Amino acid sequence: MSEKEKITPVKLVASVLAAATAAVLSLRLNLVGTVIGAILASLVTTLGAVFYQRSMEREKRWQVIAVGGVLVFVVTVLTITSVQLVTGKPVTADPGKPSTSTHTETHTETTKTETITVSPSPTTSVQSPTESTTPTGPPSSTTESRQVPDSSTAPPSSDPIR
Repeated sequence: MSEKEKITPVKLVASVLAAATAAVLSLRLNLVGTVIGAILASLVTTLGAVFYQRSMEREKRWQVIAVGGVLVFVVTVLTITSVQLVTGKPVTADPGKPSTSTHTETHTETTKTETITVSPSPTTSVQSPTESTTPTGPPSSTTESRQVPDSSTAPPSSDPIR
C-alpha cells in the first residue's frame, strides 16, 4: 500500500463500460433483479473494468474514439428530444397506431334518492293509491303528495345521459 489508488480517466471510462456491459448482459440473459444477476453483474463489472483499462492503455487512440462517441450520443439525444417535442409523440410510436398514452377522466354524478310510500286515502270510500316523496338528504320540513300514474304507461325517462 505504498501508493494510493487514483481515479484516472482511463479507470473511470473502463468502469463505466464494464457496468454497461454487465447491464446489457444481465438484460439479455433475463437475469435482471435476481441474485444470480447481481453476482453476474459484479463479476462482469470487475473483470470488464480491468479488461477495458488494459485495452485503453495499449491503444492510445481511445480518447479520440471516446470523444467521438460522446458527441454522437449527445447529437442523437438532442435529435430524438426535438422530434418528440415537435410531434408530441414518442419516437418509438407506430404511425399507424394511436399513441399509447392514457388519459383518465373522473366524472362525479349526484343522484337524488326518493322513498315512495303507497297507501290508501283515508277520507274516500274508493281507494286510490297516492305517492309520498321524501328526499334522503338533509331533513326538510316539506312533504309532497301526488297521485300515482297509471302503471300501464311508462313515465318518460329523465336520464340526462341518454
